[in-house]
Amino acid sequence: MQEVLNLWNWIYANQIAFSLVSVLLMLIAGFISSLVCKVFLRGIVRRFILHSHKQTDHVKEQRISRRLANVVPVVTIYFMLQLINGLPNPLVEAIRTICGVLFIINITMLINELLDTTINAYTRRHGAKAGSIKGYVQIGKIVVSSIATILVIATLSDKSPGIIISSLGAVAAVLMLVFQHTLISLVANIQVSSSHVVQLGDWIDMPAGNISGEVTDIALHSVSVRNWDNTLSQVPTKNFITETYTNWQPMFESGGRRIKRSIFIDQSSIAFASRELLESLESTESGKITSMAKYLEQRVGTGSNQQLIDHGLTNLGLFRGYILDYLKQREDIRNDMYVIVRQLSPTAEGLPIEIYCFTSNVFWAEYEETQSDIFEFMYATAGYFKLGIYQKPSGIDVSNTWPQSRKRAV
Repeated sequence: MQEVLNLWNWIYANQIAFSLVSVLLMLIAGFISSLVCKVFLRGIVRRFILHSHKQTDHVKEQRISRRLANVVPVVTIYFMLQLINGLPNPLVEAIRTICGVLFIINITMLINELLDTTINAYTRRHGAKAGSIKGYVQIGKIVVSSIATILVIATLSDKSPGIIISSLGAVAAVLMLVFQHTLISLVANIQVSSSHVVQLGDWIDMPAGNISGEVTDIALHSVSVRNWDNTLSQVPTKNFITETYTNWQPMFESGGRRIKRSIFIDQSSIAFASRELLESLESTESGKITSMAKYLEQRVGTGSNQQLIDHGLTNLGLFRGYILDYLKQREDIRNDMYVIVRQLSPTAEGLPIEIYCFTSNVFWAEYEETQSDIFEFMYATAGYFKLGIYQKPSGIDVSNTWPQSRKRAV
């Protein structure tokens, strides 16, 4: 016991040895406090910060617990420094400065971790379609980091933070130049988020960047889009204000997706409807809708060829009416929205007959199936009305028109 006392008296009398032992004791106390915090803080973080009683989100628990555990040793060393007398003033000031800097840095990182948890908490409460607050969280991180930087500089220089802030006025122009993209992105992110023009899960189309896909992330500087070919595109947030794009999400919400497509009729095949044409149509049964005979009875009734001509009935007019009736009887076509079969201006490829309607199948595969079904039916039934579908002649078509003697000569 006497030897231990003599050793302590020697250490206390020797300033260098006393300083080394004091620093070592403070480090040991900080290490022990860090271990204790890591053991007991996870449950507190899970219950009071993450608001979860289940052992989920292990990564978040570990990260927040680690940040808290890093703050406690710094505070422990700082308070132990106040209790130990006899240390040299330069060493005391150095330890205080280091503790102050580490405290600011760890508190800043802890606040940033807590800001990250608000994104998941907001999504769980309001749903993924409520809008992204990631941009606002990133703005908060920038503000917190900027304040922390000023406090660290003030701590290292032993000056008031007010003096540091006032001195930044001289370099304001430089800061504006350095952070111009951040400021532009900040304004753009606020406009995009507040107006809800783009949200997570929306299908957007941006022809300028050849982008078409689902929005997966909305950040301060960029919006992430997973294209339908499984590539990932990063679009600057400001582009959603300065460039043209299409958001298909309102179409999904309306429950009706537009079909707007044409077939080309050979104009030379258009003629007045004759009694012979009607009789041939009446004998044709369609497995798709009501029989052709019933449709013709409702449309034209009975009459001679001259009466049909006098009424201006044409085979194309009958065809358009028949297709319109067919569309209205389909269960996947929205009759509460526009259902139109119309002519467009004639072209060198023929007379366009356009289908303009809305289908309740808004998803891609079902939509394409409905559209294909309609146009296959139109192509198949046009011949019953003595209408020709225009198609540019190919080499085989031209070859088939040559006389056999000409072919053999060639």
